Amino acid sequence: MKRLFAGAALLAAFTLAGCAPHAAVKPDSTITLSLDEAGKQVADADEQKVLDALKMIEAGKIQLAIDGPLTEVVSKYETMYAGKPGKVFCARGLVDALAYAGMGAKAVNGKADVPVQVIGPAWAQAYWARGYAYSEMARYADARAELEKALALSPMDSQYKSELAFTYQRSGNWEKMLALYREAEGDAGISGATPEDAARLKCVALRGQGYALVELHRLDEATGAYQGCLKLVPGEPKSLAELGYIQGLRAKAH
Repeated sequence: MKRLFAGAALLAAFTLAGCAPHAAVKPDSTITLSLDEAGKQVADADEQKVLDALKMIEAGKIQLAIDGPLTEVVSKYETMYAGKPGKVFCARGLVDALAYAGMGAKAVNGKADVPVQVIGPAWAQAYWARGYAYSEMARYADARAELEKALALSPMDSQYKSELAFTYQRSGNWEKMLALYREAEGDAGISGATPEDAARLKCVALRGQGYALVELHRLDEATGAYQGCLKLVPGEPKSLAELGYIQGLRAKAH
């Protein structure tokens, strides 16, 4: 494993090589990521704690996961960056890291061109995992609060937006749900580490759009969303089932 610490000169080189989508790198931006020899993100100790917490959640130890490893990771980073100037972003890899470095801090107390630091994903992942845990407990307001924190650190993360959209599904806010899933679809290419990951994230977002569109009685658009998911992930069972449901609705209407 190697540790990448990139200042403005190296970031500019990556940008010129076409690795970042239209990113204008700020002169005081830095990226610090743990990478393997192939340049892929490597899970560090904090990310492992998040993974361990997810296993606890799946095993039904939800509150223990929240109070234990997830709060431990969150507290570490909140303390580390409390009161420091500038903006911190969390990235899964170089593509989103360069995008965040290029964003700068478009609005940090109304100031532009403040120092920007891009670090690994653990901090945002811990917020996301707490949000997921609260959703599992049907505490959707608490889930939203955690997911908003995750997105403040990783504003182009498709997975976090889809998870946030799900909380609005549970409260029946179909328009908000639809808007977030559309954003998640647009961010899938940046969030996915591989083309397969990007396709999976985009499929999730399209499937979520389909659900919202059915509830909004926009069946043609819903059908298109589910078909879009199936083009990316052929045979995806949930999309097939929802298309069958739409056929049933149309049959009843006639």
